[in-house]
Amino acid sequence: MNPKKTEKKKRDLTPFIFALIAMILAVFTWAKGGGTMAFSGVKSGAKLLLDVIPLLIAAFLTAGMIQAVVDKALVTRWLGSESGWRGIALACLGGALIPGGPYVYYPIAGVLLNTGAGIGVLVAFVLAKNLWSVSRIPMELALLGPELTLIRYGITFLVPPMVGFLAEALFGRFAKQIREGVSP
Repeated sequence: MNPKKTEKKKRDLTPFIFALIAMILAVFTWAKGGGTMAFSGVKSGAKLLLDVIPLLIAAFLTAGMIQAVVDKALVTRWLGSESGWRGIALACLGGALIPGGPYVYYPIAGVLLNTGAGIGVLVAFVLAKNLWSVSRIPMELALLGPELTLIRYGITFLVPPMVGFLAEALFGRFAKQIREGVSP
């Protein structure tokens, strides 16, 4: 009998926490502006949800397809904990080039995590997406000018790989033990 299957699955409390926060905010909104203001907040949230649903569906379907197509052994070899600088460099490149916001890259990062990517690789991927995003360059150039854009990219150039290596060194073994179901 597999001990992992007999364990009770831990409950994720995040939805309950967000629901509690929403209820507290609703009470404050009602106290401040009555039902009209509270209804306006609900209406605004519902509109945002409807605007984001197509993107969420596409992002999660993409993540699912990536998981179905990508070979776990290949991910482990190229992006696993033992991939070293090559995995970190590939993650940084992927993070810089991938389009879209967090609805796109977090599901992909989750797929990489579930298929064997190392913690350092995932940290480098997310940081590179946020600091090196190629899709951001035209907007930065237009609004901030070439000097400030070059300074910002120059200052942040080493951050994703360095923090990726640091995360792997500090937490790689711990993350691997958790993934394998071994108590750290």
